[in-house]
Amino acid sequence: MDFKFDEEQQLLQQVTNKYALTRLAPEADRWKNEPFAPEIVKELGDLGILGMRVPAEYGGSKASFVAMGIAAEELARGDFNVSYFLQLSAIAAKLLDGADEEIKQQWLPAIASGDSIVAFALTEPGVGSDAANLTCSARRDGDDWIVNGEKSSITFAGSADGCVVFCRTGGPGARGISMIFVPLDLPGVSRTKYASAGGHLSERGSLFFDDVRVPANHQIGVEGTGFIGAMEAFDFNRAIIALAAIGTASQSLDETIEYTKTRETFGQPLAKREGVAFQIAEHLALLHATRLLSYEVLALADAGLPHTSEAAMCKWLGPKQSVEAIHACLLLHGWTGYGTDLPFVQRLNDVMGLEVGDGTPEIMKAIIAREAFGREFSSYK
Repeated sequence: MDFKFDEEQQLLQQVTNKYALTRLAPEADRWKNEPFAPEIVKELGDLGILGMRVPAEYGGSKASFVAMGIAAEELARGDFNVSYFLQLSAIAAKLLDGADEEIKQQWLPAIASGDSIVAFALTEPGVGSDAANLTCSARRDGDDWIVNGEKSSITFAGSADGCVVFCRTGGPGARGISMIFVPLDLPGVSRTKYASAGGHLSERGSLFFDDVRVPANHQIGVEGTGFIGAMEAFDFNRAIIALAAIGTASQSLDETIEYTKTRETFGQPLAKREGVAFQIAEHLALLHATRLLSYEVLALADAGLPHTSEAAMCKWLGPKQSVEAIHACLLLHGWTGYGTDLPFVQRLNDVMGLEVGDGTPEIMKAIIAREAFGREFSSYK
C-alpha cells in the first residue's frame, strides 16, 4: 500500500490548490446573489478538470478516479460548490459511454471543454431514496421516445444544456427503468429553480417533461438497465462528494488554526487552551481517517474492484464529519464566525446539503448493513 501521491498527482494537487485559493475563494461569496460566471466553467475546462473522466478521443484525459478525488478536494478549498461541475461532468461521461456514437461525438467534447453542462435526473417529488419506484415515463412512438413527468431536486436544473433522464419504459421496479438523453432546449421541457440555504451554484430545481419527443437513438444502453447505471455512478461519486466536503472542512480548520494562534484571551493565544486545541485535533483526526477511506474507494474503482459498502461509508462520514468540523470552526471564531464577512456559515450550509443529496445517512447505513448481513436482511426493499 502506497499512501503518497506520485509526482503527477502532486502537481495536480498543487495546480488545483493554487487555482482554488487565488481564483475561486475570493469570488465564492458573489454567487449567492449573482449568476455564476460562465468563464469560470470554461477555465475548469481549460484546466482539464471537466474532462477528467471523458475519453481522450472525445477531448478528455480519462484520468484516474484518484486524480479526480484530488481535484475535488482541492477545488472545494476555494469553493465547495465548484466541485459540482467536476462531479456532474464525470457522471455524464460515465453514463454517456453507453450512448449512441452520434450523441458521444456531440456532447462529450462539449462537456470536457465546459461548453455544455449535462444533468443527472433520477429523483422525483415522491421518489427520493426509493428511486426504483420512479414514475417519469418514456413510451415509443415510431422512431421516437415520448418523455413525460417531473424530476425534482436536480443539480444544474437551472443551467444544464442536456440531461440523462431515468424513465420508466417497462414494468414496475428497477428492471423497468431506462436512461434517455434529453437535450433541454426541446419543445415540452420547462424548469424551475429552488431557493436553498446553500449550494447556490448547483441551481437545484425541477425539470418538467410534457410530451417531449426524443429520437430513439437517444436511449443510453440496453432498455431496462438504467437503474444499474445510476447505482454504478453513485458509487464512485460518493467518494468524490466526501473529499469535496473534507476539502472545505480542511480549509476551515487551517484558517482556524492560524486564527487561534494569534487571538488572545486572558493573556494567552486560544491555541494554548486545551478546550480549543483538542477540538481541532479531534476534527483533524476524524477528517484524516475519512479522507483515507475516500481515497481507498477511488483506488478500488480504478482497480475495477467492488466498493459499494466503502462508498456508502465515506458518503455518510464525509459530509457528517465536515459539517461538525466547520461548525466548530465557526464557534471558535465567535460572533465574527457567525457573521457573513467570514465564510463559515456559507460553507456549513453548502456542505450540509450533501448530507441529504446523493443518498441520506439512513440509506448509506442501510447499504453498509445490507452488504454486511446480506440482501435478505435489507432494511429497505
